[in-house]
Amino acid sequence: MKNRIQFFYAMCLAVPVFLFSSCEKILEEEPLSLATASGHYVDLSGLEDGLKACYTPLRSFYGDQGGLFYTVTGTDIYTNGFGGDKNFPAINNYSINFNSTAPFLQDIWNPFYIGINQCNTIAGRAPEVRGVSDAEIARITGEARFLRALYYFHLVQQFGDVHFTLEETVGVETEATRTPVASIYDQGIIPDLEYAIANLPVDAKDYGRANKGAAEALMARVQLVQQNYAEAQRYAENVINNYSYKLVKPFGDLWLIDNDVNEEIIWSVQYTDNPLTNGPGNSAHLYFVFDYTKNPAMTRDLENGRPFQRFMPTNYFLNMWDPEIDARWEGSFKTLWIANRSGTINDQTVSPGDTAIFIAIKPVDDQIQATVPYWYIDYNDEDVANQSEFFEIGGNNRRNFPVLKKYLDPLRSAINATDGRRDFPVIRLGEMYLIAAEAAFQQGETAVAAAHMNVLRERAAIAGKEAEMMVSAEELSLDFILDERAKELAGEMHRWYDLKRTGKLLDRVRAHNSDASPNIKEMHLVRPIPQTQIDRVSNPGDFPQNPGY
Repeated sequence: MKNRIQFFYAMCLAVPVFLFSSCEKILEEEPLSLATASGHYVDLSGLEDGLKACYTPLRSFYGDQGGLFYTVTGTDIYTNGFGGDKNFPAINNYSINFNSTAPFLQDIWNPFYIGINQCNTIAGRAPEVRGVSDAEIARITGEARFLRALYYFHLVQQFGDVHFTLEETVGVETEATRTPVASIYDQGIIPDLEYAIANLPVDAKDYGRANKGAAEALMARVQLVQQNYAEAQRYAENVINNYSYKLVKPFGDLWLIDNDVNEEIIWSVQYTDNPLTNGPGNSAHLYFVFDYTKNPAMTRDLENGRPFQRFMPTNYFLNMWDPEIDARWEGSFKTLWIANRSGTINDQTVSPGDTAIFIAIKPVDDQIQATVPYWYIDYNDEDVANQSEFFEIGGNNRRNFPVLKKYLDPLRSAINATDGRRDFPVIRLGEMYLIAAEAAFQQGETAVAAAHMNVLRERAAIAGKEAEMMVSAEELSLDFILDERAKELAGEMHRWYDLKRTGKLLDRVRAHNSDASPNIKEMHLVRPIPQTQIDRVSNPGDFPQNPGY
């Protein structure tokens, strides 16, 4: 396996109002207090150390509970499971408790601004370092600017107008202003990605570092958000046609535990099985799992995961699927559990190795459910968020639902371990086909859009069902494309952004998320600025809270 980028965890100490500080500590076997930015970023080794620290805040978002709550739930395809309903319901529900003190807001805001300042530091200092080749300086600067663009891209989508600077901040700053989103795109995100595309290598120095393909792919995503459809299509098609990325077939092989590094991944956030460098780990394996241990023949184990039960599919999402022709259903969801202890179900003995639970997304005769020697959970298109029947999806107090298995991690160190070792896939080739299809559709090129869509749908087809999976140009619509993105990218931290980008967030949540539909308003198109940030600025008149919060 290729060498992976290593993360630095003790890079910055000073935490001023925007958490900007020059990175004055380096993870080294020496007294850290003696390492300063001016004294350490003086050669290639020092710059590389600082650049690695630019990556560290990614782990506070990708594969973390907060990042998942703010991208997966509160949408048309995911609502609160038992754990989400009992722990953090307001995020999905958009209730009055969703305000500037809501959980995880500052866990996005603070690390991303730390990351931005670290990127500013490296991008600003690198050209001044002597004895390093121009090519190396350009590559280091390109990585830093790619990451800075990504951090700002998330911030403006989540919060709207935010503080914007491209300069390193040294010491404490107490004043802040809110720069319009359009200016941040024009002066920061797009120029940063243009520089990264021009200067990053096709093959990264270490696996997990930004490269040219990742920069073009992120640019395609950015241009789609900006409604620059011709540019979005051009960048996406270039990634499809002019790099070595390939779709993994069958779809389910993408999520094999030993297949983190594969031909479809364009760029991922790195985790590891080394507890010394894995930090809190990729904890995404916790949140999509229902509590199978309530079953008499099941006890918690590594294979089936630790069930935090945060995220449950909505009726709308379940109704999208045709498992008879679309292999992504089985490739994405776990619906069968094998007994790992003896128990009694429906007055019958169940032994290890027998079926303990099976979930079907179709109705099952009640008599069958009452007589089979396992939990036979069915689906009758009744509201999963208000389900009183135990053996239906959403029953058992929102505990019974198909489990997204993209992040299951049976290689964790113990059954209760939360520090998963899977990499988190940020950009993969499948998304590029979806971007190219949507961008072409928005320009009226429906035949081109259908061709891109059918590449993915052919990959998704059950053997022998390829013809049934094909879509014609006449069948395409924005709603169809959004549904296809839901099935292809479920749980991969796209959905809230997709609905906001297409102007569908309010309508689709009101129609398909019964927990959130009574509460969601126009104000919820942006998140509240964390109260901790509002409280620490010395010029609050220039840094107001988002309207409504």
